[in-house]
Amino acid sequence: MKILIASTPATGHLNPLLAIGRILLSEGHEIVVLSGSAFRKRVEAIGAKFRPFPANADFDLSDFDAVAPELKAIPPGLEQRRARRERVFVDPIPAQHEGLQQVLEGFPADVVIADDMFFGVLPMLLGQHSNRPPVVLCGTSILHCHRPDGAPIFLGLPPATTQAQLREYAVIAQDYREAVDQPVALRLNRLLASLGVGPLSMPLFEAVIEYADAYMQLAAPSFEFPREIPPSVHFVGVLPILPNQAPLPDWAP
Repeated sequence: MKILIASTPATGHLNPLLAIGRILLSEGHEIVVLSGSAFRKRVEAIGAKFRPFPANADFDLSDFDAVAPELKAIPPGLEQRRARRERVFVDPIPAQHEGLQQVLEGFPADVVIADDMFFGVLPMLLGQHSNRPPVVLCGTSILHCHRPDGAPIFLGLPPATTQAQLREYAVIAQDYREAVDQPVALRLNRLLASLGVGPLSMPLFEAVIEYADAYMQLAAPSFEFPREIPPSVHFVGVLPILPNQAPLPDWAP
């Protein structure tokens, strides 16, 4: 099979996909990896072919200040969360999508595998299914789907166990929707409309789980809070570490 792997240009997102790529290469599949130019050597080290993003998405998130220096002026809080989502995850979508289409023109992949925060797949997922290969996303973070207690994801809030907590979370969630989700959705849907798809009616991070053809969460079910898990989600456990990825510490024996 021909398999296109697309990764957010960040080590924590790319490394699990390279572990998957290495397994697939050993089974005789042809692998092309689309990511930031800074990761070319890492990709080629496993024997895969590398393709860089178009310039507007070709950055290295290990140097976050260079990617989005304007965020340094925004103090931690909801405004910074909104700005981070817009600058790092939403704005690169058109260029990421363009990169996918460019690769697929010369490499008609049988399947696209991407990480959970590579939102450049959204235009494909929202378009005609018959015009694209299947898209499998890999959860490299917490499972970012809707919580039954209504709390926003990524805030580290434990499951609500009392009516008082539910009321508290409802207030937090309303503030979060107004300060983060709604302005991000407006910006996102304008970009999606320019690509001829959308709009999304749910938060960005929840949408990729909802629309992926399959979503592989790289953990065990017991790692997650008890809740209803979307049918697209498959818990596949921890992936093997790439050999020689880092030197062993002196206490390894």
